[in-house]
Parts: sequence; C-alpha cells; structure tokens
Amino acid sequence: MKLGANLKPWGDLSTSLVVSGQEVDAAYLIAELELADSEEFSSSEGVGIYSGPGWATLSVDERHSKSADEQAAKLIGFLSLRKPALDALKKAGTSVKVDVSGVAESGSGLYISPDVLAGLAELGVPLTFTTVRASGEDEEDPLAWLG
Repeated sequence: MKLGANLKPWGDLSTSLVVSGQEVDAAYLIAELELADSEEFSSSEGVGIYSGPGWATLSVDERHSKSADEQAAKLIGFLSLRKPALDALKKAGTSVKVDVSGVAESGSGLYISPDVLAGLAELGVPLTFTTVRASGEDEEDPLAWLG
C-alpha cells in the first residue's frame, strides 16, 4: 500500500518549474530550455508553458496526472536532460524553482516519493509548496494562537 493512499488529494494540483526575472516570458523559457523542437514537449497532454510579466512556468497539471508524485516525475523527465540550461538560467540572475501548488482542504495531503524527491534535489533548484483553500479563507483565525 502506498504511503499517503488514505489522504484526500489536493485539488487543482500542478507542479511547475517557475522562472522569474526582468526579461523572462514564454518565448525566453522555450528558447532557454530548447523546447521548441521537442516532440516530447509538444505531444505531452497536461504539460504547458504559462507566462506573465517577468515570469514563465513549465507546468505539469491534472490533465497529465492528479498525483504530485507523477507530475513531479514528468517534470524531472523534461528537466534532467536540461540541467546545463537550468544552471545557465541561475547564472543569468533569474530566479528558478520548482513549485507544487494546489487547493488544500482539511484532511487533504500530498505524497511525493523519496525517489522523486531525490530527482528534484538533483535538479539543484529550490522546491516550494503553494497552497490555497477553495473558500479563499483560512480554516481558523491566524491569530487564534495568541489568545
């Protein structure tokens, strides 16, 4: 039995390489990671590039898998062969990280296997977690511990 099997998964889960900096946009990320001619990238469902002013992501979302472990493994598959490009992005002064994000409710959890965590560590970029609640409100008053 897989550890974490009894946990309700996070909703709207995605696992992303997040790159931010003054010149960063989708075209920059595609060029730096050499994804334009990547058949694996263009044919992968649930994998895409998203961007805004000063940031871009290579994201794996729920269309690929509802499992953080499988999403992260897919991202590692793309990035492990592009480690020199990741290093170059960091040397160029951009902020580079992997972020796992989703909607976390009471009783929900997230499982990432030790092998996948090791693969993420080998990429040499920080790993962050971003959670939101579907209601948009905290479960309890954040200052309740003061009373």
